Amino acid sequence: MNTLRNIKVGFVLLGIATASAGCGGGGSGGGEGTSGGEAATTETGTTVTSASGQAVSVEAHNRWTSANTLFARYEEQGWNPGRCTEVENAYEATIGAQRSLAEAHYMAGLAVLRCGDQSGARRHFEQALSVTATMCKPRVAIGLMSLEAGNVAEARQAFARAVEDNPATCSSGYTNLAILQRREAAAQTGEQRTTTETEALNNLRRALAIDSDDMAAYNQMALLYYTRGQRNNPAAYDLAEIVCRQAQLLSDSYAPIYNTWGLIKVARGDVNGALRFFARAIVIDNSLYEAQMNFGQITFSFRGYADARGAFSRALELRPNSYDAALGLGAALRGLNEVEQAEARYNAAIQLDANRPEAYYNLGILYHEYRGGTIPELERAKQYYQQFVQKAGSAPRYAETVSQVTARCAEEAPQRGSSSRRRRRGAQTCAPGRIQQIEQIIAAVREGEAMQREVEEMQRQQEALERAAAAEGG
Repeated sequence: MNTLRNIKVGFVLLGIATASAGCGGGGSGGGEGTSGGEAATTETGTTVTSASGQAVSVEAHNRWTSANTLFARYEEQGWNPGRCTEVENAYEATIGAQRSLAEAHYMAGLAVLRCGDQSGARRHFEQALSVTATMCKPRVAIGLMSLEAGNVAEARQAFARAVEDNPATCSSGYTNLAILQRREAAAQTGEQRTTTETEALNNLRRALAIDSDDMAAYNQMALLYYTRGQRNNPAAYDLAEIVCRQAQLLSDSYAPIYNTWGLIKVARGDVNGALRFFARAIVIDNSLYEAQMNFGQITFSFRGYADARGAFSRALELRPNSYDAALGLGAALRGLNEVEQAEARYNAAIQLDANRPEAYYNLGILYHEYRGGTIPELERAKQYYQQFVQKAGSAPRYAETVSQVTARCAEEAPQRGSSSRRRRRGAQTCAPGRIQQIEQIIAAVREGEAMQREVEEMQRQQEALERAAAAEGG
């Protein structure tokens, strides 16, 4: 029905910076140090420094700590515009206490980004870089925003600059570069693909050398080995599972790794194991779209239509413009014999993308097999199948289904001397396609209706003769 999916939006999101040191490392910062105030220290007496290496004042450090606490609270409770502004103001108060804190600029950007304020976030990130030009996280964040806007080249340049400026500390830069490289490799072949994948793998190793708890890097490494396994290299699946296991030992609450593990299990034919991992991913993170879609597809294949309906419904809540989620929900509803609701979902998918063929095919099935079997319904099913064929064109991914729809068998009259066994054996060599099946059903229905009319006419004639005979006898 649908293709099992990995985490497409898999680029590394950036979290709260540490309070005692910057994330970027290195580089010179502008500003005025602690503005003459007393420097903050850790419990062991070590001076707290910023990303640029400058001492942080007690006032700035206290405001920074308070803002971080507020950010963490809303990460758990949920964000809204008022909370985004509140946290932004808290970090700006930190900046007011010490203008040279690039970390506070960065976190203010991250706060407003939680509410979708792209321009405000970018302004804060650029301010962070104006203070500490070599800081890793705002540079990577700008790269992610470029990527979301569809500018892959600009994103790649930002990630590359981030790791060039911070080769020993910028884990997220290496990981995001690797993700881009893994995507590029998918479109390559031969030695070129091998080279790109190797560089992606090396970047993931660099990320893990910096941060051995980088779950996103583990997940991308597992996906890289999974991709190699799909190219007739079963041993790569072993490596992919080893990586998943290592990641699980570090953290059993990172949902994407369970989704990836589920994909590996499907590839190895362990569908029950895959279902458990997809379910685990959903329990950990109910907002993981890919896991919802994969769980829905697997349960659908087991005729668990109610579970599939729940998963596809949630996926559609997460991405209201998802054609695949609308299509999956329609299929689940069809399995539950909720025909009208299924038709509505298929039509909704067409509204999202009228050029994709799948919804037309599913509407054809709905009118072919789940309606009342009347001639108008069957003719409508035929129209949907024809639309599917026209939309599918010559695309290889639809070729088998197109053949199942359009296949035609010659309808020859039985010849004298041919045995019934021979005719049956010949009939088995050709299976009529769905369109021909409908035409045969319509022809049979019309033939039956004609025969019924003939019988009724004969009955009327017989009754008329009987009435005439009775009148003559009377």
